[in-house]
Order: sequence, then C-alpha cells, then structure tokens
Amino acid sequence: METSLSGSLKRLAKHSVIYGIGHIVTRSIGFLLLPLYTNYLPTQEYGRAALIFTFLAVMNVLYYYGMDVAFIRYYVLQEDKSARKRLFSTAYSSVVLVAILWTILIEFSPNAISGIVFGGRAFPELIALSGGILLFDALSVIPFVFLRAEEKPAYFTLLKLINVLINLGANIYMVAVLRRGVVGIFQAQVLTSFVTFLLVLPIIFKNFRFAFLWKTESLLLKFGLPYIPSGLAVIIMDLIDRIILDRKLGDSVTGIYSAGYKLGMIMALFVAAFRFAWHPFFLSTSRQENAKAVFSKVLTYFSLAGTFVFLAISLFINEIVRVQIFGKPIFGEKYWGSTVIVPVIMLSYFLYGIYVNFLVGIYLKKKTSYLPLVTGSGAAANIGLNLLLIPMIGMMGSAWATFGAYFVMALLLYLVAQKAYFISYEWRRLGKIVIAGVVIFFLPEYFQALQPEGVKFLLLLGFPVLLALMGFFTRNEMQSLKRIIVRK
Repeated sequence: METSLSGSLKRLAKHSVIYGIGHIVTRSIGFLLLPLYTNYLPTQEYGRAALIFTFLAVMNVLYYYGMDVAFIRYYVLQEDKSARKRLFSTAYSSVVLVAILWTILIEFSPNAISGIVFGGRAFPELIALSGGILLFDALSVIPFVFLRAEEKPAYFTLLKLINVLINLGANIYMVAVLRRGVVGIFQAQVLTSFVTFLLVLPIIFKNFRFAFLWKTESLLLKFGLPYIPSGLAVIIMDLIDRIILDRKLGDSVTGIYSAGYKLGMIMALFVAAFRFAWHPFFLSTSRQENAKAVFSKVLTYFSLAGTFVFLAISLFINEIVRVQIFGKPIFGEKYWGSTVIVPVIMLSYFLYGIYVNFLVGIYLKKKTSYLPLVTGSGAAANIGLNLLLIPMIGMMGSAWATFGAYFVMALLLYLVAQKAYFISYEWRRLGKIVIAGVVIFFLPEYFQALQPEGVKFLLLLGFPVLLALMGFFTRNEMQSLKRIIVRK
C-alpha cells in the first residue's frame, strides 16, 4: 500500500509541476504586463480594464456552461476509444453553437452591455472586442481539457507558452509602441485568442467526428449545468469587489486594488497548477483501494507547500514591487500602496485550494447539484462583507470580504463532501502547519531594528525546521528527505 501511495503522490506531483510550469507561464502574462500597465496606464484606465476582465470572467462561465468539467469527468472514466471521440464531438459541437449565439448577442448590443458593465458609461469598443475574445477562447476550451484528460501536460504547457509569448508581444506593441491604452490591451487579446485557436486545430481535426448524440449531451448537461450558478458565484467572489469599489470609491482606487490583487494571485497560480493535475488524478486514483489515504495525504502536502508559497511572497512583497527592470520598477510608484492587500488575497486563494481538495466526493458521487448552494453562500457572504467593510476600511475591506467568502465556501463544501464520501484528513498535522505559518509570518515585526530582508530569509528557511521540531514529519518522510539530500 505504501508503494502505491508513494507512486500515486509522485505522479500527482510530477503532473502538478508540469501543469504548474504551463499555468505559471500562462498566468505570468498578468504579472509580466504589470510593469507595462502600471507605468503606461493611468489608474482610471487600469480600473476600466479590470471591469472588462470581470465581464470576460462572468461570460466565460456562460460560454462553457459546465461543459468543460462534465467532459473531463466522463472522458477520464470512459475507456472505449470510439466512445471517447463521440464524447469529444458532442461536447465540442455544443460549446461552439452556444458560443456563436452568445457572441452574436454581444456584438449586436455593445452599448447596452457597456452601460451595465461600466455603470452607465459608454465604452462599446471594449465590449465588442470582448465578444471576439470569448468566441475564440470557447473554440479552444475543449481541446485544452482534452489534453488534461489524456494527461499530456507537456503538450498543454507548450501551447500555453506560445500563447503567452504572443500575448506579451502584442501587448507591448499595442500599449507601449502604438499607445492605444486600454483598447490596445484587448486588441492584443483578440489576436492571442485567435492564434491559440489555430494552434489547437490539429487536436480538433484528430478527434472531432460529425456525430452529435443527444443522450451524451443530456448526460453532460446534467453534470455540467450546476456549474453555471456555481461558476458565477465563484466569479462574484473573485470580482464583485472591483464593481463595488468602483461604485463606492471610484475607478482610481479600483485600479490600485486590482494591481495588488494581481500580485496576490500568485497563490492562484499555485492552486491552478494543482487543480489541473488534481481532477484527472483523483478520478483515476478513485479506483485504487487506498484512494482515501492518498486524498488525505494530498491535502496535507498541498497545505504544506501552499503555506511556504504564502510566506515566501508575503514576507518580501514590498521588496518585490520595487525591483527595477530597465530603469522602471515592477510596479509604478503610484501602485505601491496596493501591497497591503496581498497577504489577505493569497490566504483567500489558499482557502480556494482547500476547497478544490474537497471536491473529490462531489465529483465521484455526482453531487454537483450541491455546488450552487455552496458557492452561492460564498458569493452572498462576499457581497455582504464588501458592503459592510468597504465604508469602514476601504479596499482592505474588499480583501477581507474575499477571504471570508472562500472560508464559507470551503467549510460548506467540506460538510457536504464528507457526507457523500468520508475522508479522514490529518487534522493534527494540518494544525501544526497553521501554527508554524502564523509564527513565521508575524515574527519579522519583532526584528524591525535589524536588516529586515536577511531576517525574513532566515525565518523562511526556518519554517520546515520549526515543523520538524513540532514533530510534523513522519519517520518515512524524514528518511525520504535524507535520501534526497544524500543524492544531491
């Protein structure tokens, strides 16, 4: 059992690393472009860009309507190759049809949609560009999910890398060279999405057949449709703060907050790397006798790695934003005040990672009907806390509202999932991770008179040492660690 457990965890770690590289490369575009945006765009324009990104996120849920998660669920568990091709064809045809209908609606009513997104202000060109982005992204989503289902992380990562390079080059040209401002951002994105669609055409041609099965479509819809309210609720938790901030404090504060939020999403990269590998992993691992033991260990190791990432970024965030690149800081100076929200946002996405761990029972027992209730409660908590806290503590109120929403969501999903598929998690070890993380995070406050960077670095290295002193690591883990050190 130990060998099987170890092998399963190594496979998850390997795929998480490869997906992580791909996703970090993909999402790093947001971080790579921060110096560009924060040095070339006024805070008001960056605030408008944030609202468009919010619109795109909401519409992605409606464009995909849970078909992506339903496809991977049934594809992984289906062993017949012909049936898999029929499944691919049905899912892809369905997504394409819905995407075309939504895009027609957007392109014929940009002024009306602009009024909703921008609170009565008219930016129809941005809305029209969004329609093109959404269409080409939808045409590519099933092929990318297919690569995950087939456990081909290297191919997945290569395509994402090409996507990033095109997006980065197009943004620099549109924003820095042509000086098209916020419009240039989304013109660059349309081009990137179109080229990405061209890149996945070989996958489509290889797997698509002119065969649409209503029975298969019904099965996919039954599993996937609950993800619409669930997905919208998650988007609300992620992005409603931008809208409320814009209405209450203006687009300048929204732009500053959005820049800090982007830095906090470094944790989201870590979670996404895990999530991409996690879904196909737990579906295939569920057939093993020791599956629940594997899932329990995964949460422990995820929490360990996630806490280290949180500490590494949170302790040095003020130094990171002041790093100079070609004579300009990573963040324009007018955005430096946004770093105060970064630790809270990182903790919020860490809780989302915990939530992702708890999805096992929901997937395996086909209990997706509970997801709208779980995520809807989180969204309601987010809206309520934003309205309560923003007047009191400004943009920090939005950050804590995000944290509160993810806490509610993770707690409720745990309660539901455990009833459907009970897993005995290692709560004592998880508690030790929390205690050690809290100690390391707050200790720098007591060393202000010393060189803070050196102290922070020593404290970060002291995190695993403190855990060892607390008896966190098992004998087998210590022996494995010694073997790794000896080999190195």
